[in-house]
Amino acid sequence: MASGLDTALGEITLVLFTTLAPSGAAAFIFMGLPVLSRGTSEEMRQRLNAYLGLPLVVTMVGLVASATHLGNPSNALYVFLGVGRSPLSTEVFFAVVFLALAGLYWLYGFAEHRRPRVQRAWLVCAMAAGAAFVVAVAFAYSAETIASWRTAYVPLNLILNALVGGPVLAIAGLRFAGCDVGESSGGRVLAGAAAVALAVNTATFCLQGAELDSIENSFVTAAQLVPFYGPMVGAFAVLGAAGVAVDGVALWGSASLSRMRATGAAALVLTGIFIMRFAFYMMHMTVGLGV
Repeated sequence: MASGLDTALGEITLVLFTTLAPSGAAAFIFMGLPVLSRGTSEEMRQRLNAYLGLPLVVTMVGLVASATHLGNPSNALYVFLGVGRSPLSTEVFFAVVFLALAGLYWLYGFAEHRRPRVQRAWLVCAMAAGAAFVVAVAFAYSAETIASWRTAYVPLNLILNALVGGPVLAIAGLRFAGCDVGESSGGRVLAGAAAVALAVNTATFCLQGAELDSIENSFVTAAQLVPFYGPMVGAFAVLGAAGVAVDGVALWGSASLSRMRATGAAALVLTGIFIMRFAFYMMHMTVGLGV
């Protein structure tokens, strides 16, 4: 019988995927909103289009990490055969659709003769695909045979993770694009949204932890698989709050939000999310005789 730590270490690439990819997709959406705004200058719009590559890279790193889980690249063909009936296949499908639409949109931004209406419509489609991808990831792990994952908290936590990491990562992307997020209300709205999502997510993690003792199979309870669940939730809350605070102090105060500060804030938040994704895979427990 494998321990929870062994299970999570064996799925470390999926831990990385579910940490980075949803937040990257959400950041792409949030960075795309000012591009669609009529109040954005054409020069800034072009800079934002160029730096939309940052959340795309974050998402791509997560997807490449998860691809190693297939063992053999040729297995990807079998994954697509299950689209619609397999949540995991649907997750991969929407990941590919989002990356294809968003990646081609990013490349189109460098075209010499761009059509603004086509570009705007293309961005809207890419953002919609990103939202669908986040939802697909959220519901991909609700398996009937895994008792510890078959709860309402699992999809809710994944969506909230994206709403915590996405805005902070978007603030970093906006800062790299040269957007003075401190002068407009957009940066404050993103930081505020991340703070609210962090508070709600911490509460749902606590509620999930309260039920782990009641989830069991023939050998072990889910709580026994994650003996340090409480401290892990605490680490998530502290790291997330620190990351949001780093942005917030600059956005609501007199300090300037440098690129390094914004990057550090995103790193803190994503590290907190990584810890709870690791805890998620630690609590993997089937309803049968095995863990």
